[in-house]
Amino acid sequence: MVTAEFDPLRDEGDAYAERLASSGVPVEHRRVSGMIHGFMQYGSLVPEVMTEIDLVGARLRKALA
Repeated sequence: MVTAEFDPLRDEGDAYAERLASSGVPVEHRRVSGMIHGFMQYGSLVPEVMTEIDLVGARLRKALA
C-alpha cells in the first residue's frame, strides 16, 4: 500500500494499513515523501514515481507467483 506525504487522504490510508496489519492481513505500507494525491499517474514526468511503480509491480509479481 502506498500513500503520499501531502495527500489529504494520507491519514485514512495509514489507518487502513494499520487495521489490515492488526487483523493479520499481510500488508506493506510505504509513504512517499514530497508527493501529492494521485502522484502515481505522473510516472513519465517524475523519476521517483517510476521507482514506486516498479516496486509495486515487483511486490505484486511476488505475491501472485
